[in-house]
Amino acid sequence: MAATSELWAGVGALIDAAPLEGVLAHKLGPLAAARLRAAGAPLPEPLAAEERAASFASLSAHALLQRIRELGEGPIVVLKGPEVAALYPRNGRRFGDVDVLAPQAARLHRSLLEHGFREVDEIDRSEHHHLTPLRWPAVALDVEVHASPNWPPGIPAPPLAEILEAAVPSVVGLDGLLAPARQHHALLLAAHAWRHEPLETLRDLLDVALLAEAEPAAELERLASAWGLRRVWRTTRRAIDALFYGGPRPAALRVWARHLPAVRERTVFESHLQAVLHPFWGYPPGRAVAETAAALRTDLLPAPGEGWGVKLRRIPRAIRDARQPHDRRTGPGA
Repeated sequence: MAATSELWAGVGALIDAAPLEGVLAHKLGPLAAARLRAAGAPLPEPLAAEERAASFASLSAHALLQRIRELGEGPIVVLKGPEVAALYPRNGRRFGDVDVLAPQAARLHRSLLEHGFREVDEIDRSEHHHLTPLRWPAVALDVEVHASPNWPPGIPAPPLAEILEAAVPSVVGLDGLLAPARQHHALLLAAHAWRHEPLETLRDLLDVALLAEAEPAAELERLASAWGLRRVWRTTRRAIDALFYGGPRPAALRVWARHLPAVRERTVFESHLQAVLHPFWGYPPGRAVAETAAALRTDLLPAPGEGWGVKLRRIPRAIRDARQPHDRRTGPGA
């Protein structure tokens, strides 16, 4: 990937051409605020709020991680959040939680609970890779303790020992806190996105681009293949090249991720399209067919506890809402 100046120029061009709603949907508010301030232009309140949230997260994360380090034993690896924010301009990236990866995750989680942290909500642990999120009352950032990396279904996650062996000191600057090596971190974030919402926001892709830009492309390809992410990484890299570096627009951005170059929210129809088609860009053919079949069953069959009558009555609403932003659809299941 190219030099940082070219990357930031590409990001700036996308921000400058985007409506405010698109900037916010793609989590680029703090960067947009900085650009307007630099230009001496008025700052809309939604962007000022994003800027304040980014500043608060940056200031709060150090104290929170210091407390976690005091209460935990053994190596603790900081993922995403403050580690990636350090690669942005000052207060250029907001985050609402701190993710840590630890060999003794259950012990760390229990220690935090025993020393004043509180559970934020309940989760279905069969569907999540981290324990119940926690919050220290003094800091309004959630803490997610991970026992293993978040990985796309059907692909074995890399050994934690491999990540720990290559880990480097965290940018937070606290003794005993580590961060993944840049190559590892780039792939960890790509895998994380692919498990939840592949090619969802420009900020997700920018995180990966910043981590990967100084790393040898051939080595990233080799590591992606070794970790079972060859297709995931290829799709992610091609999207980054097209969006930020002026490369050719790949099929994914022309078919099921058209909201990215347009800098807008996904529509309801595009969300359904993404769920059905993205497996063919990330998995081997057999796995892709299985994932697509599962997505089609979810779309076409009644939801659990729902009869066919209710399902059929929802169809006109789904058609009506097809072009609406996904988060603004008028009802569940649209």
